[in-house]
Amino acid sequence: MADAVITVLVLVLLFIGLPVSLLRIIDRTRTRMRRPSGSHVGERGAYERRIVAPDWLCVERHLRRAPPQALRDLYADRRLVTQRDLKYDDDRLVSTFEPLDEQAMIATSRSLGFDAVVIATTDFGDAVYLRPGATEADTVYVAYHDGSDIEVFAESIEQMLVVLRQRRPQT
Repeated sequence: MADAVITVLVLVLLFIGLPVSLLRIIDRTRTRMRRPSGSHVGERGAYERRIVAPDWLCVERHLRRAPPQALRDLYADRRLVTQRDLKYDDDRLVSTFEPLDEQAMIATSRSLGFDAVVIATTDFGDAVYLRPGATEADTVYVAYHDGSDIEVFAESIEQMLVVLRQRRPQT
């Protein structure tokens, strides 16, 4: 009888206790990793300061036309452009908006391999951008980094702004 009780206890510990303990350890590790350290908070703060201070002359130079008013309105909405992980639609999420300055323009043209004014990145790190050119429409595109595919993200920057304002969480 004692052997049966010991066997049952060992099985319970093996099949219930061990998995629960492992899941708790994994959860603690992930929680610790998600908590931003002081340097990450400072870096994000500096990044957000760049986001809310667009260099419109630089944007005009790289866009080769005047920046659309809707783009100016988007970046004027400090609460919106500093928010992260905004759901655009059922399939797409805007992870973060990008600074509009010379440093960002150089970095994005190198990473994309073509000229574009990147305004945001998706949760997968895909670039959301406007095409440069005097005759280009204000269509917003997304360049998928895994397959070099390009799709229309929004018919216009104005449409994108309307959708983001409707879907942003109310705080």
